[in-house]
Amino acid sequence: MKAIKVHLRSLALLLSVLILLQGCTVYKSTTVSLDQATQSESKVRVYTNTNEKLKFKRIGLENGSYYGVEKINSSMVRTPLDQDYINRINEKDKTLSTVLNIGIPIVIVGALIGIAAASCCTIGPGSFSGTPLLF
Repeated sequence: MKAIKVHLRSLALLLSVLILLQGCTVYKSTTVSLDQATQSESKVRVYTNTNEKLKFKRIGLENGSYYGVEKINSSMVRTPLDQDYINRINEKDKTLSTVLNIGIPIVIVGALIGIAAASCCTIGPGSFSGTPLLF
């Protein structure tokens, strides 16, 4: 019973870490223009002149006006953007975001499996038969 409890705790920890790391988004450090952000149709982070940080699913262009699209309460909301008040725009780095969302959980799972294997297979006194290795 005690062993099951330990394994369930480890499984709960693993699942909670995987859930927490699921929404990791990494943005490129290079600044792009509104036209480039509109063409890429990817997530963007917009910094205004007042150092306000706005995150949008994408930036669109309609009738010569730019707008940011964000999801609020399961509905898509358009926020008008004024070029004069935008300091910089950073695009989502799709490659690095994917690597981190997959790589970090794999490393954590591997570490947990390694720790579990090391704790299950410890060699105690009297369990070793044969000649000891001398280094």
